Amino acid sequence: MDLPTPSPELFLLYQKKHNDLLSLFSDCKTPEAIYEKIIMLGKSLPKPPLELLSTKTENHIVKGCQSTVFIFSKIDLAGIMLYYIDSDALISSGLASLLLYIYQGEKAEFILFCPPLFISELKLNMTLSPGRSNGLASMYSRMKQDALKLFLTLKNPPL
Repeated sequence: MDLPTPSPELFLLYQKKHNDLLSLFSDCKTPEAIYEKIIMLGKSLPKPPLELLSTKTENHIVKGCQSTVFIFSKIDLAGIMLYYIDSDALISSGLASLLLYIYQGEKAEFILFCPPLFISELKLNMTLSPGRSNGLASMYSRMKQDALKLFLTLKNPPL
């Protein structure tokens, strides 16, 4: 099964969300200010529903993160992805919030075709520690894997 060809509208929507995210950081002039904003976003990351938290397993853990991060993914019949993320560290929660800002509630194709360019725009790739940088990349990779797996399951339901 092939993924549909992305439409120009998909990229326009991505650009809007990307620009909106960057505008959240427009008042941050230093790496420290960016970190503070990320931590603030981490404090506001909603907890996953209790029914998901009670099902935490090794399968939900994101490998490669410096702290413990759980991702729960769902897709509806229209192909809309919903992610729920839980972490034991505020910085990881904040980084997860950045990904959710862009990808939450979007179609699987959006997640698969639109990489998180904000990472380089905010210079996170240069200011995060290697462990945090790997964790952010691992969270995005996990979201993409889940989007592809769930998309293919939706398009090819089990018999």
